[in-house]
Amino acid sequence: MKEALQIIEDDQLLKVLIALVMGALLGIEREYKRKAAGMRTMTLICMSSAVFTILSAKLGFPGSPDRVASNILTGVGFIGAGVIFKNDYTIDGITTAASIWIAAAIGMAIGMSNYFLAATALAGSLIVLVILEYVEKQISQVNDKRLYTVFFYEEKAPHLDVEKLLQQFQLKYRRILMVRKEKMIEVNYEVRGPKAKMEQLDEFLLNNNNVFQYQVHANPL
Repeated sequence: MKEALQIIEDDQLLKVLIALVMGALLGIEREYKRKAAGMRTMTLICMSSAVFTILSAKLGFPGSPDRVASNILTGVGFIGAGVIFKNDYTIDGITTAASIWIAAAIGMAIGMSNYFLAATALAGSLIVLVILEYVEKQISQVNDKRLYTVFFYEEKAPHLDVEKLLQQFQLKYRRILMVRKEKMIEVNYEVRGPKAKMEQLDEFLLNNNNVFQYQVHANPL
């Protein structure tokens, strides 16, 4: 076992191949979910981090072996920022950006011959991305969060029926905005509660004659 590790440590090409495999394993989950940074991106980031770490040790020996590797995090930060998208109500891509961050860390660990650390980080990352997603879904069944934008026909306080229903369903809500637009009244609600109750609220809004249309934004800021 020690001899095998010594061979890998001495053979830089094997380090790059290990980084390729680990980066691909991490990227499969992102690719399956069709995220902006998928299998190819994660593989390249992990490999490049390993290569830069190896080169840093060679170029900086013996004085400053970290002078190249220390700049990996800066470069990875720019890549991670590129996959984060913000719209009016939500932010997408934060998990993918964090996956890019850990892919670089795994590559650096491989470049420094810390294979157990790299394997542990990979296993932990896959647990977080796969298993904890299931936990998140179970939590959302009990306590979901949505932003409702409802357009009512102009009548006397048509939104009061909706607020009465929210109280009846024991959904926590906050009226964010109410404005008059031409012959419509726009009301924005931030609503929290069980997903089953949210679906009943959707059905009520869909069948309410006072509602012209409504929009739902899942998991808003």
